[in-house]
Amino acid sequence: MDSAKLVSCAVFAALLTACSSGGDSTSGGSTGDGTAETTDAGAVPTSAPPAFDDFPGDGVVFIQSGMRVGVKTKAIDSTWTTEVMGSPANPGYHYLAVWIAVTPELADRGADEVNIDKVFHLRYRPAGGTCGGSQPTTSGGYCYHQGNPGSQLVALEDGGWRDHQWEKGEYVRSALDRGETRFGQIGFQIDDTVEPSEFELCAPSREEPFSTERFPCTPVKAPDGSR
Repeated sequence: MDSAKLVSCAVFAALLTACSSGGDSTSGGSTGDGTAETTDAGAVPTSAPPAFDDFPGDGVVFIQSGMRVGVKTKAIDSTWTTEVMGSPANPGYHYLAVWIAVTPELADRGADEVNIDKVFHLRYRPAGGTCGGSQPTTSGGYCYHQGNPGSQLVALEDGGWRDHQWEKGEYVRSALDRGETRFGQIGFQIDDTVEPSEFELCAPSREEPFSTERFPCTPVKAPDGSR
């Protein structure tokens, strides 16, 4: 074999060696410092927004004029405060701020015309037998306070209902999509002289749309803060 053929063979062999040593362009490589690059398949998924069923208890289903589908409601948190949505409590009173989670009553459809302002009532038994001032308890020994103000209903991407800047929803009616969870805040003014026991959140229902004392109720988480 002459020298020209030998040179050609050597060059061809070198090219084959270089091609066989290259990596698969579709596989995960490295950054050059020995650290493997992160691929989409290995990405850490973000946490899902909180859903209605994530919170304990059965809640209540409320319905009001204009609503065709009821709304399941749970009281998920509460605290004592002097102001709710920019409204200060009257002298000698504090607000019990209650946060709620809501979702349409039926799993296969949404709910429309939903508003929580002046809809819910707070129920409790007072230690002293009165509900503040001259307001007596009911025949069943309970005090009832109407929720005012009530916020707009919003979707939250995390559990930050305490940090959210709530806005009053007096004239706002919301439409909830099928399976959607939204959150809201309601303020209840309570006389500082009253020593309440455990709280419950009560709301009008199909079976009892008018009589407050017959509204279905659900427990409210014990508040933190002080009066």
